[in-house]
Amino acid sequence: MILELASSAAIATIVSLVVCRVQMRAGPLDLPDEARKAHTRPTPTSGGIGIALGYAAGLTALLQIFPAAEVLTRQDMALTSLASAIAFAFLLIGFIDDTRPIDPRIKFLFFTLLSFGAAITMGIVSVVEVGVDQTLRLGLTIGLFGTALWVFTLVNCTNFMDGANGLAMGSISVGLIALGAIAYAAGSNSAMAMACFAAAAVIGFLVWNFPHGRIFAGDAGALFAGAIAALASLILISRADLSPFIPPILFLPLLADALMTLAWRVRHRRKLLVGHQEHLYQILMRAGWSHARVSLLYWALMAACGVIGYALSRSGDAAAPWITLAALAGLAVTASIFVRKYARTHGLS
Repeated sequence: MILELASSAAIATIVSLVVCRVQMRAGPLDLPDEARKAHTRPTPTSGGIGIALGYAAGLTALLQIFPAAEVLTRQDMALTSLASAIAFAFLLIGFIDDTRPIDPRIKFLFFTLLSFGAAITMGIVSVVEVGVDQTLRLGLTIGLFGTALWVFTLVNCTNFMDGANGLAMGSISVGLIALGAIAYAAGSNSAMAMACFAAAAVIGFLVWNFPHGRIFAGDAGALFAGAIAALASLILISRADLSPFIPPILFLPLLADALMTLAWRVRHRRKLLVGHQEHLYQILMRAGWSHARVSLLYWALMAACGVIGYALSRSGDAAAPWITLAALAGLAVTASIFVRKYARTHGLS
């Protein structure tokens, strides 16, 4: 199975790489027409189309070129197809927004509907284990809203963080690799295939994006990759008994920066639907850090969280995941306070 999976992943990478190269000539352009944008020249965008086609090519190869491997059962195929359809719906919204910006309120509505659809079809998290023989019963309503909120949050946070070459897409690929490893260990082939092929396709895109930004993923890429990560997580939670506290650990560097920046903007009464340069990574860039240095820092943090998340998934301790998440969140808040204090002191805020 490993050989077939690796071969299909290689196909996903190659297809993504080739399609992104074509898009560098024919794709829509992202113009440097807003102060928050870090680039200074028109740059091809919607590299997410290449990522999505690479992902689809990987799945197709696994099913059509290596059918004897029987990695995915019919039930797995049905579940993967449904999850992929939802991710492609996010991709479509992102691509339209890349070519002709959509009103933020309209996007909010579509994202909300898709998030609830994902929660209903992938599995509502209504019972959470918090200790030995201790469970927290959320009920159907709270569980539905909480599950949908997970999808909505990860998708949007991935998109919010897509402002430096390689940062968001490289980070999400690291998280997907960790998620795929957890899925492999848990025997969830559908989640493993989704995470593996999405990560492989993102790597093909990164060949052109990192570190010089010859093409951007655009909303199409960020929304698609974020959706795959969120949906594969739900499959593992609902069908492989993964603690719902582990996926937030895997993607914590992205989530923490985006959510704490949102909280900071709420506290300072800033408009939430207006572009800005107040993320922690943007402060680091104003302090003189290069795109590559910032991205490598976030990749390293994601890798550390991935190792922690994988270890927790194998520990069997129901209390450890939420305790660890709380501790890591505390560290993230401390780091955010330090960086913003530094920014104020040095006139970077």
